[in-house]
Amino acid sequence: MSTIVLAVLALELMILVHELGHLIVAKRAGILVHAFAMGFGPRLVAVTRGETTYSLNLLPIGGYVNMAGEDADSPGVPPERTFRGKSVGWRLAVVLSGPAMNFVLAVALFAVLAMTYGVPLSVGTQVGSVVPGYPAAAAGLQPGDTIISIDGRLMRDGQQMIDLIHRSGDRTLSILVQRGSRRFILHVPTRFDPRQKVWITGFSPTVVHGRLDPARAVWWGAATTFRDAVAYLSALGNLIRTGQLYKELGGPLTAVNVLGQAAQRGGEIFLNFTAFFSIIIGLFNLFPLPALDGGRAAFLVIEGLRRRPVDPRREGYIHLAGLVLLLCLILALTVKDVLHPVHLTFP
Repeated sequence: MSTIVLAVLALELMILVHELGHLIVAKRAGILVHAFAMGFGPRLVAVTRGETTYSLNLLPIGGYVNMAGEDADSPGVPPERTFRGKSVGWRLAVVLSGPAMNFVLAVALFAVLAMTYGVPLSVGTQVGSVVPGYPAAAAGLQPGDTIISIDGRLMRDGQQMIDLIHRSGDRTLSILVQRGSRRFILHVPTRFDPRQKVWITGFSPTVVHGRLDPARAVWWGAATTFRDAVAYLSALGNLIRTGQLYKELGGPLTAVNVLGQAAQRGGEIFLNFTAFFSIIIGLFNLFPLPALDGGRAAFLVIEGLRRRPVDPRREGYIHLAGLVLLLCLILALTVKDVLHPVHLTFP
């Protein structure tokens, strides 16, 4: 139960920072914000500060920022205080600030992970794991062994060792191994891996970890966020091309389930998965689909190019249709989550 609570809180944090992004930039632009809410449905708690009512609602499945003039006219509100009364640039900033905050959250989480648990700094020459059924295991290599040399070449670090094996070709390697106080040679054949298109023997070296100072941790967090975002978009493109997208999609219950399983494995894995889900939320909201931030941004780009706005009523109908389709997708994915729960395998 405690891990489920942590998972729900992690998702709520992602939603909170997303909506805070919209709120902060909207207020900075001078837009009148009527409401800032976490969740939907009946209000559980509400407090009014200045012009804005902040509320916590019953259904913890999202949130919203209600701005004057966003989807309808706001009688009595000066045009310069409405969303549509602002320039295209300001409105784009308001719309895109939500996804941007999800990326900022991912950077922060990765930075905390780097400072607390450390990050991979280098690859050592000690054997970390050996895959059963591969040549290294058949030759007798064991976790904890240290590779001294390969074919008479002294191994200075793990990366040199990996590069040599990957380029070795179809032959048997003579590997000098140290196990405790003993040194001996193992003859290990190589095997071609068609997926990676390199030669392998079936063992992985240990990875040396180290904690980073705050400045380096933030830089590493930003680089990791960018890398994971690119990897996710690449994987998404492959799923679309192969027609496997819906099969691999998960809904809210899958997100809670996966985060709960990650929490059971400890803080390091939980932080990693939370950061990754924050990246997914940020990217998903940037897709140019109606009702999403990316869809609203697309209309603003069209307005900027045409130098006149799209008919607000027509745009509103398009976003409403998109919202209905999105809710139907979430419902279908929720049913799928119940029928086919995801069980992760962690190393």
